[in-house]
Amino acid sequence: MNIEKNTGAVASEADQALRSTFRGLESWERLLVVALVVIGTFVILKLIDSFIGRQLNSNKIKEKGSYNRIVTVTNLIRRIIKVILIFIGLTIVMSVFNISITPIIATLGVFSLAIGVGAQSLVKDFINGFFIIFEDQYSVGDLVKIDDIEGVVEDLGLRVTKIRDFDKVLHIIPNGNISIISNKERANVRTKIEFYLDNSCDPDFVEEKIKKAIEKYRDHKDMAMGPNLWGVTENGKDAYKMTLVYYTRQGRQYDLEYALRSEILKTMQRENIKSPMIRNKFIEGEDDHALL
Repeated sequence: MNIEKNTGAVASEADQALRSTFRGLESWERLLVVALVVIGTFVILKLIDSFIGRQLNSNKIKEKGSYNRIVTVTNLIRRIIKVILIFIGLTIVMSVFNISITPIIATLGVFSLAIGVGAQSLVKDFINGFFIIFEDQYSVGDLVKIDDIEGVVEDLGLRVTKIRDFDKVLHIIPNGNISIISNKERANVRTKIEFYLDNSCDPDFVEEKIKKAIEKYRDHKDMAMGPNLWGVTENGKDAYKMTLVYYTRQGRQYDLEYALRSEILKTMQRENIKSPMIRNKFIEGEDDHALL
């Protein structure tokens, strides 16, 4: 009851303020105000439609994986804006002709309060979901980490996001609970391959042969940058280590790693490049000899 009384009081004050604004106007002046309101509302709606249309037709937006969802959400927001503008224009026109708008404002006020009190979390979910989709923070198929949950996005809606983790567990997360997102799909992944060589091998010779062998992978469709052979990255008593680095999109690094490791091994065998000798030591135990 208090909510209804307060809403009614606010609606009555708004009604009186609007009607007093247009009190004393001549008939032609009232008609002029109505014409300006109608034309102004029409022009604003056209400008909004034109701006949104340009944004949705831009190549940047069309290339997003969630383009269809962006169009759906944007059209929904556009309809809501239209309804609000038309409502404002209608209330002004009614006030110009000295028609009370108190019942309309009071009804809408109570309805809005009821939604605000009873569906705060739902509204938060929808608002956050809209910005996730519109800003393309992540899309279906992306590998993401939200809080402590890491997995592939299976579904992205206005209210919830569904993520399948590596144990095949499906997590359903309300969008309103999402604050920090780590999208691992949008950045290139660095892969490092390390291999050891016997100290008797000339590092310049090894580097020359390996670089020549892996050059063909530079134009590979999954290769974002590299492969780059850093050279000798560690020295030991009997061996030294070389390191190769390359960048790919998330999930594309493994096949390339297998191919590059195979290419390095075949090059070493072809060029008689020695791997370090493995020296096993035997120590005498209480019962028998043990291999370390």
